Amino acid sequence: MLKRCLPTSTTPRPPPSPAAPPSPSAACSSSPPADPPPRPPPPPRGGFSPPPPGGPAATEQKRPEGSASPIGSATGSPTGTAEATASATPSATPTLAPALPEAEQEQLRAALTALFADGTYPQYSLLVTGMDGDLPSIKATTAPADLYAANADTARVPASTFKVLTLFALNHYANLQARLRTRVTRDAAGLYLMAGGDTLLSAGASNSKQIVGRAGLTTLAELTVKALLQGEKPTAALPVYLDGTFFTGPGVNPGWDDADVASGQITPIHPIALESHTVPGKSTASNPVRPDDAAVAAQQAFVDALNTAGKESGMSFTLAERRTAPAEAVEIAAVESATLLEQAQHMMLESDNALAEVLGRCAAVAADKEGSGEAAQQTVRQALVDAGVNIENLVQADVCGMSLTDRVTARTLVQVVALLNADEHAEQLMSTFPVAGVSGTLSNRFGAANAVHARTFVQAKTGTLYTVSSLCGVATRPDGTRLIFAIILNDLGGSDALPAAKERVDAAAAAIANRSTAPSASVAPSAVAASASAPASDGASAPASAAASAAVSTAAAAGAAS
Repeated sequence: MLKRCLPTSTTPRPPPSPAAPPSPSAACSSSPPADPPPRPPPPPRGGFSPPPPGGPAATEQKRPEGSASPIGSATGSPTGTAEATASATPSATPTLAPALPEAEQEQLRAALTALFADGTYPQYSLLVTGMDGDLPSIKATTAPADLYAANADTARVPASTFKVLTLFALNHYANLQARLRTRVTRDAAGLYLMAGGDTLLSAGASNSKQIVGRAGLTTLAELTVKALLQGEKPTAALPVYLDGTFFTGPGVNPGWDDADVASGQITPIHPIALESHTVPGKSTASNPVRPDDAAVAAQQAFVDALNTAGKESGMSFTLAERRTAPAEAVEIAAVESATLLEQAQHMMLESDNALAEVLGRCAAVAADKEGSGEAAQQTVRQALVDAGVNIENLVQADVCGMSLTDRVTARTLVQVVALLNADEHAEQLMSTFPVAGVSGTLSNRFGAANAVHARTFVQAKTGTLYTVSSLCGVATRPDGTRLIFAIILNDLGGSDALPAAKERVDAAAAAIANRSTAPSASVAPSAVAASASAPASDGASAPASAAASAAVSTAAAAGAAS
């Protein structure tokens, strides 16, 4: 299956840098070949826009002031876990990393066993493998065995490491160089603001240097007024309707705790919003401020911008209800988001839960499903099945990892990270992962004496709830060997236990990187450090007081964004 770049033809993404490990396209990649044969374009679906020739440089941009990464957790029941059938086989076997020499394996096993021998974390899972992940669909007879496994097939609450699965599904079905289009159409009844999945809009002008705010409603308003002035000037105030049919189904996931929704730790999901469903200028990472209706808030910002842009020419505009635009409505203006890859970088680096839910729905649309939360969960599951990933005991209650109902094994996480590294665009995909001591939610981690030497040499997605600390990604050892790992700690007992749990997780990752102490010989900077993005703003921390803690559910995240 070729990835969809809706609504027109795809443009190949830039090739990976030579620094990336050699890895031919795997089944999950489903990217077209370098020179794909001509094929008819897929039918239009919503607001997707094809990538420009050559594609943009996709680099992490620091979050602007007031753009929050929501945090939280919840309880609830899973939805949308429909049975999936395998339909794809890998086209090639990725290059395998060599297994560690036996002496190094023994050293690794001893170090990791010692870290958890005190019994402080009885509900833990840990798996370390070579770069191939021992994927059953690859059928690589030379694949190394597990280098270390402890409860690797026990399903646990993953927290935000669940976002790795969402990233995988998005890459599986969509062209990551595509952009989301927010459009304005017109008919005799008025204007229609066509939501296209971009929830990182700004109320101001478009800013090409930002991910949040790449598309701005002020720019869209100015383009709209310009288009209107080229025709017959309206003689009365034009109503501005909101068409939000790009997404379907309920905005609130049944797996989310009501207290988390009420506190703003998560929010109803819409196909259009300002700054990831927050109130610009009032929201912070630790205290996200949400509008009552993020879609209407964006619509109101657009109407305000229209009235400002149209004032000189005597035009005025009014806020109207939600309405599906008729087929005969003509597009008169549009703005485009950052690429899906750039949005995925923001999702992963900032651990943005609302954005993860949005991108999961976008993956569903790209897979020819409806843009609902349930379809997003089905799409993630199908992508894993297609790629031959072990999904035994996988339970999905969302696609962001907020729910305490979510369950995944360390083996599933390791296999997905392995496939991302086997993808022909592995370097781009791994650029979405935070780097220890450098970027995203790992920028302030790995500070303890037994972990500090692993800074820049661990690239991994974090997951943190009051009762969960997890980490999965790639560790680079002093000789350049790269190992894939997943660590999940459950039942931590609350926010007071989080700092120690994070330090234990960091120490385990440092041991996997063989950097619990300073290397005995100088080594060249790792490829991880070379490809690291600029530091992102800090992830949120747990509420410091009992009063603050009571504002969210007792399981709420102390940085599901951290």
